[in-house]
Amino acid sequence: MVGDRVYAVNAAGVLSCGDAATGNRLWQLRLKGPFSATPLYAGGKLYFFNEKGLAQVVDTTKPEGELVSELNLGETILGTPSLADGALYIRSDGRLWKLGKSKS
Repeated sequence: MVGDRVYAVNAAGVLSCGDAATGNRLWQLRLKGPFSATPLYAGGKLYFFNEKGLAQVVDTTKPEGELVSELNLGETILGTPSLADGALYIRSDGRLWKLGKSKS
């Protein structure tokens, strides 16, 4: 739940956005699953990591939601990512990634 919106992804990889007050579905978007990790919300975007290591970023500020980025990490990801100090931390079965802007 983010603000007045509820987001849920099903086993088939369909992301649904609903209005929390009315329960009405506002939009749906198909993602590439399967998912074990809970998505992470930051800055108007939802970050999904499927079990095969594919990161998918959905811009929730778009009227119908929009898949804006994908990154294949190529390793099994079952855990939920974390956000700290402006960086995203992702744990796979073999690595810990830190994704963020480099400090100059």
